[in-house]
Amino acid sequence: MELSTAGAAALLPQPILGFTPLSQPGFKEKLTFGLVADVHHGMIPDTQARLESFLEDAKKQKVDFIIQLGDFCHGVEKSKPFLRTWNNFAGPKYHVLGNHDMDLTSKEEVMDFWGMESNYYGFEEKGIRFLVLDANFLYQDGKFIPYNKANFYVDSNLRTFIDKEQIEWFGAELAASQLPVVVISHQSLWHYQWGVKNRLSLQKLMEQHAEKVICCFNGHNHIDFHHQQNGINYLEVNSMSYQWIGEQHKTSRYPPELLKEYKWLEHLAPYEDPLYAFVEISPEGVLAMTGKKSKWMSPPPAEVGVPAQPFGNRYSAEISDYEIEF
Repeated sequence: MELSTAGAAALLPQPILGFTPLSQPGFKEKLTFGLVADVHHGMIPDTQARLESFLEDAKKQKVDFIIQLGDFCHGVEKSKPFLRTWNNFAGPKYHVLGNHDMDLTSKEEVMDFWGMESNYYGFEEKGIRFLVLDANFLYQDGKFIPYNKANFYVDSNLRTFIDKEQIEWFGAELAASQLPVVVISHQSLWHYQWGVKNRLSLQKLMEQHAEKVICCFNGHNHIDFHHQQNGINYLEVNSMSYQWIGEQHKTSRYPPELLKEYKWLEHLAPYEDPLYAFVEISPEGVLAMTGKKSKWMSPPPAEVGVPAQPFGNRYSAEISDYEIEF
């Protein structure tokens, strides 16, 4: 059964916290935040306007913070106005590293550009603990190699790993936390095809502390999906901007001058409107996510011959609403 409508996720067996949310010090009022994934500044012409729409909506929603889930922008001069728009948001702001953020620079350079102090880290907001991971490592000859200037365009079996030091940190954080935990990564911690390669190590750690884990959020796959596995909820957040359809199905949706400036435009199926989501976590033990819905910029993928994707990989121009009890 596919979970794509509000409340559907709650029909599945849910993890039961070993503590009552209402009993947690500091977790006495609802927490709200805005999520955006895979904006891909520089890939399509209107990322600035898309980001502005999200930030304007986040301001109206009076969220406690915003977070972007990676593939945001490169650490280069051309991205400065875009990043300035993000930084002008008045509330707390958090970053997650995505693989394409290191297309043109080293990991350290893009982190410095964003003002990101660590590639993985934890933070707390209103009695909830957030753990942010970095899966942007190659694993070759027994060594974890950070992504650096597109060095990850190699055998796919060698990429999308989380290093040993980070996994040890993650396990210690889960064990020590006295608060409910939300886990955030760019790449999926469950997906069988596009997920973190050594995800089993992280899954086992979360399952050992399933009573603490509210859910995991990720981007990267440009899909809208909910998966529950061994008591852990995984939520895939769709791209703000587009779905990749590749060379075989490329289509001209833009005028020639834009196709010259943005060389991959013909390989993308953009959404007419920006996609993003707002999440509310209540002390009563409910996570509710409200996602934006749009439609494909014409022609949609099906009309240019893109085949229907299997369950768990399906393309759509929306982010679903979910309600998950924890």
